[in-house]
Amino acid sequence: MATIVSIIQLLLDTLKLILSGWKSIKHWYSYSRPAKKVLGDIADNKLLTRIFVKDFIVKDNVFASPKLFSTEGPTTQAHPNIEKVWAEAEGRGVARLLNILGELGKRDKLEITEMSRGYDSWDSNMIVLGAQAMKCMDFYEVMENVAYSMDEDHIYDKESGQIISRDEPEKYGYGLILKAKNPKMDGKGIGILLGGYGVLGTEAAIHYFIHNLANLGKEFGNKSFGIIVRAKVSAGQQSATRLIKYDKIFES
Repeated sequence: MATIVSIIQLLLDTLKLILSGWKSIKHWYSYSRPAKKVLGDIADNKLLTRIFVKDFIVKDNVFASPKLFSTEGPTTQAHPNIEKVWAEAEGRGVARLLNILGELGKRDKLEITEMSRGYDSWDSNMIVLGAQAMKCMDFYEVMENVAYSMDEDHIYDKESGQIISRDEPEKYGYGLILKAKNPKMDGKGIGILLGGYGVLGTEAAIHYFIHNLANLGKEFGNKSFGIIVRAKVSAGQQSATRLIKYDKIFES
């Protein structure tokens, strides 16, 4: 009797192991594999990846005249001697990107780089958060296979120069998701830009990228591409949708 129980337990343990292995294979095939196609060398644990964020200077923030404050309930507190801060959208974006990169096995050789000190750094794979900072403007010019660019007024088709119309901009935040080649790394480097108009545009781009990474890999593979997204002001970043008619992909 004891032998039969042992055999049954062995079979159950073996079945659990098979099911666990099947789930791992399924997750790799449906998520990890296509996600890594989009990220390419950005997800390589042996290669340096920089995530660029825009930093803001708090000028003359001293004890005698503090310029930065925080509120906790009814209490307001001064924070002198803090010289730089990040925008909330970029800060949250960095956290979400680090989570997803960690899930894909990228835990080493990651740097969070403020644009004020990394404006001329192009010698690594990178993710740039934002769309209108000087680093972003340089991204549009330095990188190859850039589908779109953006300034304070318009989104442009990078190849034709055509202005991409933004319907009802007062009701939507528009964002860009760009994957391009970095020619500063012998054409093998990768640059990704996630940003848009205002806080909502950047949040929409980051949200859509994070939540659709595997689907983007299934559609675009390892190619460079550009897409435009938008989110409703009344609904926030969770309402981010893709304007598929503007999808662009580069075959080479």
